[in-house]
Amino acid sequence: MSEKITIRKIAAELGVAPATVYRVLSGRGSASLGTRRKVIRFARRYGYSLPEHKSGNVAVVVPGFTFFGYFGSMLFHLEKALHDAGFMIQLIPESDVAVLDDHVFDGVILLAWKSGEMLKLPEKYSIPVISLNAAYSVQDNIPLVASDGFGIERALNYLRSHGCLKIFFVGTILEKDPIAQERLEIFRLFCSRNGQPFENMHLALRGWDVAESVPQIIAQKADGVFCASETYGYRLAQAFRQAGIRIPEDISLMGMEYKELNSIVDPPITAIGQDFEKLANAAVLELIRAMEGKPAKNVRVPYTLIERNSVKILK
Repeated sequence: MSEKITIRKIAAELGVAPATVYRVLSGRGSASLGTRRKVIRFARRYGYSLPEHKSGNVAVVVPGFTFFGYFGSMLFHLEKALHDAGFMIQLIPESDVAVLDDHVFDGVILLAWKSGEMLKLPEKYSIPVISLNAAYSVQDNIPLVASDGFGIERALNYLRSHGCLKIFFVGTILEKDPIAQERLEIFRLFCSRNGQPFENMHLALRGWDVAESVPQIIAQKADGVFCASETYGYRLAQAFRQAGIRIPEDISLMGMEYKELNSIVDPPITAIGQDFEKLANAAVLELIRAMEGKPAKNVRVPYTLIERNSVKILK
């Protein structure tokens, strides 16, 4: 179609009313699913969008609908930041990302990134996409907002400054997760600088059963452990207790902050915390910049240290 695309041309081509085309492309008003799909896909095929119009809709893509620990905290602040900026939110599990075909969105925030299809979203839908703590972005078209790596290094140095000379690192699976890879690389460099062994001193877990790491931690005679996940620290504390290992008398333990549980286990767990409010606000700010045609940028947000009683105090 070589002639200029307008609402009337789209309506005539699809056999619907111009008002229906406008309702669908504005993201407001009702239309059947079949009609909505036809209008949106036709408009995208020819690169048409309403002049100077925003739907006010933002899609947030998540791994699935299990929201506690990290995801519960992150989504709480992201919802507030988006609503404060005047956006309406549609939460989409990663397995159903094709839902983007059926709705008009001003932008997408990714909290999940396991599929190569995610890399194609900015071009496929001609909308800004921001990755929020989902992966270390090397793609120019998908900026990253994430916690910086210095918090991991700060935690490891904290353990060492409190007398831990053999620190064990418990992380999440590395496959297709560059942030998990980044954290493990920080641990490797820490080991190299401080003359402590790296091999056999780290374990990447697929699920939440951290008890499987206890035999390896004991076998390596670790005197400190850092858990690179919000949901691992308190679980490992329980596993140590069941194995008869005292914290911090026998081993010091640090994790990432999950305030609902880290502060009430015995002993309360020393942790580094992601600043979820700053992460959410930064992601929304970069999304708005991209919507306005300005270059969005990568943003790294510092961790905070929360000192409690799970790390040995040197006398």
